[in-house]
Amino acid sequence: MLTSNLISASLLALASTSLAQYTKQSKPFQLVLHSKSQKYNGVALGACHEGAAIEGLCTAYGGSTFYFNTTDNEYITNEEAGATGYLTWVLPAGGVNVSEPMSLIYNDASNVALPLFEPSAPNTMVAFDKNNHMNIQSYINDRVSPPEAGNATAYYRWYACETLYTGYTYTTLAWVMGRYPPQNPSCKKVEVIRKFL
Repeated sequence: MLTSNLISASLLALASTSLAQYTKQSKPFQLVLHSKSQKYNGVALGACHEGAAIEGLCTAYGGSTFYFNTTDNEYITNEEAGATGYLTWVLPAGGVNVSEPMSLIYNDASNVALPLFEPSAPNTMVAFDKNNHMNIQSYINDRVSPPEAGNATAYYRWYACETLYTGYTYTTLAWVMGRYPPQNPSCKKVEVIRKFL
């Protein structure tokens, strides 16, 4: 019991530190895929176990409830693309609910990254545009030499792929880094849409 409480307290402390500035939480919602692939079109993503206090976004686990945390002092650099913040999922841990932010986890040998919910990872900021499509924004363009900084641009590089992480193989949401197609041959292009409950 003491160990369980200690683990819960540790998880809560780690997650709280990550989200300390981002306390403005949205209403609950689901993440639903839109795709030309009939296999994934209309599928609601569900949190699936990828390790100790680590969850992925799986296509076969029903619609989990997610939240979007922003700050009261948010500065929106691209009105159409939306304010940036943290996508969160609530992990029930030993009687305590731990709000875990999403992070992109990279495989050094691939251009496909996994969005995972963890209490202590360096978190990845996302946004929802005026049509509730989830995006990741950047103000740096390195496709020119020298690289340029400018206005924030929204990117929608989401795919559904067969993935392997810490021994777990699932079909999950994935993010492709850069403008080239995913090297994982199972990946199918998807859009991720927020649907409030």
